[in-house]
Amino acid sequence: MRNLKLSHPFSIRISLFLFILLFVPFLSYGAETSNMRGKRYCEIILAKTISSYAVYNTWGLNDCPEQLWSKVSISAVKKETGSSFVHLNGPRYWVIDGFKNTSLINPAIKTISGIPMREAGILHLSLMDLFKNKPYQSHVVDRKTTWVYQADKPVFELIDPNGQVFVMQSYSVQKYPQTMNTLTQLGAKLQLPKGWKFKTGVLNKPETIEAVNNKAVVVQDNFLNTYQKASHDFLK
Repeated sequence: MRNLKLSHPFSIRISLFLFILLFVPFLSYGAETSNMRGKRYCEIILAKTISSYAVYNTWGLNDCPEQLWSKVSISAVKKETGSSFVHLNGPRYWVIDGFKNTSLINPAIKTISGIPMREAGILHLSLMDLFKNKPYQSHVVDRKTTWVYQADKPVFELIDPNGQVFVMQSYSVQKYPQTMNTLTQLGAKLQLPKGWKFKTGVLNKPETIEAVNNKAVVVQDNFLNTYQKASHDFLK
């Protein structure tokens, strides 16, 4: 990892794209699988090679304490881990209620800058992926996950011009201050491309989103909130 060299503009492009893929939390079967909505987590992403990146996630271990996270710096993590590329991703908050059929890449705990984490996923990025860093562009993530949404809970959807539905799985406070309550106002704030729509409502029945064939299709809005493609509109 010490021999990996990345130019400054190249690193910025990777950072932007990694925002889209931060939802690779392959959580352990022993971690909490319900009552996840509104829970906080953070990630630290480290370069393994020129085209692969390890995602370390706090979920199931801690809620990314602010007194620790606020002191984490890229330079310190580089020195501690020996990684030539570091991206700090968080804090983020879940908008799903639980998960099932999910597993960690590596269950061993690794403490980074005083915060216990586990390797939740590995990102494999091509040059084409690195340049697809604009909001509202879909990307495929290799992972084995099934998100659970409970009845009588709010959901937030993006619908593209082709009618494909993407349901929010987590929201970010890294770019703008947001809460679960302010998400209902996103429709008036998002810079939606032509033909895109934002919907919100309360579920009449439980729903799930599965990574079909271990591949999840995700998009991100201009607030850095993340959505995964669903098989149907949850609000119909």
